[in-house]
Amino acid sequence: MSLSYSNLPVYVGAANASTITENTAYVPALQAGVDFTANISPKRVLGESVSTTDQFKVSEPMGVNITLKAVLDPFAQDAFAFANSSNHDAYFPIKVGDNVYQKCYLNDFGVSVSNFNPVSLRASFICLDPPTGGNVSGDATPYGGGTIPFDSDDIIYGYNCTFTNPTDVVGDVQYRVEYNKKFSRTPIYTLGSINAGSMLLNGVNAEMTISSTGLNKLINFSGEQLASNVSLALTNIDGTSLSSLPSLTMSAGSKVATEGYSIDGGDTLATSATIRQIIL
Repeated sequence: MSLSYSNLPVYVGAANASTITENTAYVPALQAGVDFTANISPKRVLGESVSTTDQFKVSEPMGVNITLKAVLDPFAQDAFAFANSSNHDAYFPIKVGDNVYQKCYLNDFGVSVSNFNPVSLRASFICLDPPTGGNVSGDATPYGGGTIPFDSDDIIYGYNCTFTNPTDVVGDVQYRVEYNKKFSRTPIYTLGSINAGSMLLNGVNAEMTISSTGLNKLINFSGEQLASNVSLALTNIDGTSLSSLPSLTMSAGSKVATEGYSIDGGDTLATSATIRQIIL
């Protein structure tokens, strides 16, 4: 039996929760993927042949990674709570179709902004408590059986967003921004447990790349330090933002670490600059 995309909605629940309320956890996802990896190694013993019926042993816990890509719409702001800086050390329940994945920790997320396109967010998670032994199942009644309040006019587009202080880094005409935040974590195991019970947050790094038609100044060997915040406010045509992700900000003190420019015959100068920040 095949399943259509309409039977596989994506939900991300509240921080440190185990239950999912579909009407608040729905994500307007464009794509979702789940990858299971059994970490096994060969059973080899000196003087013995490998048994055809017992060839491998488990060397590490199973890895389960979840990826999603979504558009940003304020009606689904609760579902994007994982992007809020106050929740970076938390875990989340994720539901894809009718399969629920517990204790999912955010590995990284990125936001892509360009003028006449919807702002898109991609995220990846590692799941410590996945469902196993069953089948992929669909959700025949998404959004709790009610009507999903999705309105394409409410999607956040690049031309509605407001950039503050970008000319501290690049020229007057900015046409694309890529923002990424990555997390490093250490799994915590207890004796007698197959999977990790939790994860410690070790570090958080942010990076913003701005594409433009000019550079403010050429950096030197140590980069260039920001004197003020560079921030992009994400709002839709009504001026409404996501409470969990109202803006993308690189704080004063962050470093302009890379720059580049190119030119093609008959075209204009194209430049890019990347700002990096250590948050934790």
